[in-house]
Amino acid sequence: MTSHFRLSLIAALVVSGCASDAQLAQLRESPNYHLGHGDGCLTATEASKSFSTRTARDASLFDNDEAYRAGWRQGYLECADRLPSTKDGGRVLGERNEF
Repeated sequence: MTSHFRLSLIAALVVSGCASDAQLAQLRESPNYHLGHGDGCLTATEASKSFSTRTARDASLFDNDEAYRAGWRQGYLECADRLPSTKDGGRVLGERNEF
């Protein structure tokens, strides 16, 4: 009985994983996904600049449209990963060689 339960659990996880991939593929086809992706990427890029508080996000779409929200989050994550890391504590002029 225990092995039957485990097999059922594994099958449910596999099916749920496929459903989420299919759902994500469907969301990516939406124009709002691409709009959200661009806004999320712009927000991540702006966050890396000194003294920038600019956020690009349509609050209504983010709250009510799953495709926009998924695109915004994915765009933010992708663009934040591409930004150079700051090793100098965030000085405005960049890294300084210490001799």
